[in-house]
Amino acid sequence: MTERSLADTPLLLPPELAKRQKEFCEYLHSARDRLDKFASSNGWGYLADKSFVDSWEVFAEKPAFDQRLCALLELPKETTLPATFSAALERRVLLSVTPEIYQKNYPQGHEPEAYAKLLCHEMAHRLHIRILDGNEEAMGPTWFYEGFALFVASQFSDSYQPLSREELQNLFSEQERGDYRRYAAAFRQLAGIAGSLTDLLAWPEKPDFIKRIEALIETAD
Repeated sequence: MTERSLADTPLLLPPELAKRQKEFCEYLHSARDRLDKFASSNGWGYLADKSFVDSWEVFAEKPAFDQRLCALLELPKETTLPATFSAALERRVLLSVTPEIYQKNYPQGHEPEAYAKLLCHEMAHRLHIRILDGNEEAMGPTWFYEGFALFVASQFSDSYQPLSREELQNLFSEQERGDYRRYAAAFRQLAGIAGSLTDLLAWPEKPDFIKRIEALIETAD
């Protein structure tokens, strides 16, 4: 993505954040640079040539962020979103709370360049969909597609510790959203032993997806 196209991305800040416009622009540059380098290094540079974002809205209050996200998703206004939800990219609109709110509501995510990584994570979901030729339903279970976005953004990479086979099995069977640090570890672990990341991303659409994952784990033992 060119510097001009990034500069042309409308940034909507509340009045109390107006003086921080340059700071937020730098976050977006850093996030896109991180995404572009990952895409290029894996042969997906052509998928990142076009922008993922038409506008970016930053919120100084979490309730305002929640209301805007619910509106974009066409959810009831009374929908309660988890406190940890801090950014989203829907209908080409990037939404986020401030870095301070993100750190307060998700302290376990505190790491170098945490906010830029958060923005990169949201764009990584859109890259994932492009890799799958627009088939969002083929992204796989929550731990898998969130794990991929965490992997792209290099979140929790400094604290990475491989999971045991039992921990992985427990993760695969979970139905509710869990600890993103475990998602990051699991996907990083699988990516490290998979022959092709492109092939790995195609597995969720296969009827034997979990069996393939289990077989992959066994090869690493």
